[in-house]
Amino acid sequence: MSDETNKGFRARLEFDAARGEYRDGDIRYMMIRPDALMGMIAELPAETRPLVLEAFARAIRRFGGRSARAYQDRGAADPASLLAVIAATAPELGWGRWDIAPAAAGLDVTVQNSPFPAGAGPVGHPVCAPIRGMLTAVGEFALGAPVTVAETDCAAAGAPCCRFAVRRAGPSPAAGAAPR
Repeated sequence: MSDETNKGFRARLEFDAARGEYRDGDIRYMMIRPDALMGMIAELPAETRPLVLEAFARAIRRFGGRSARAYQDRGAADPASLLAVIAATAPELGWGRWDIAPAAAGLDVTVQNSPFPAGAGPVGHPVCAPIRGMLTAVGEFALGAPVTVAETDCAAAGAPCCRFAVRRAGPSPAAGAAPR
């Protein structure tokens, strides 16, 4: 892993007061309160909220995936190094403390102190769609295959922490079907 990647996110983060921005290389970041972010979702009609959370997951998969690719380009090229950088970066971003463990079929991830349930409050269902999105991007890099990510426990639903199962995606049902 390169010295640049080893520095850690906060050490690499640069603040430009004249421009009013934070950057890690060419990637711009901003700070936002979790209650403001999750409160925006709570302001939407109830039937719309799941769609917004899924869109959030897809956006983080795409743009968080670019961050993961940048970490790989900076030296975290092998799966173990990439997962170590992701686990070290998450708390520096305020995304809680991540424990990423290999599992027989993929990865098991535990997140202590996720900001998303903290911002949403007790809502009775999982709200960590951004973490699912990031784990989808990172899981595909680390496992070398398409993955599915399920949030199996969420603090917003009363669990003590949030848990995720990252698994290699099975073949699609139509994979063996003859073309029509």
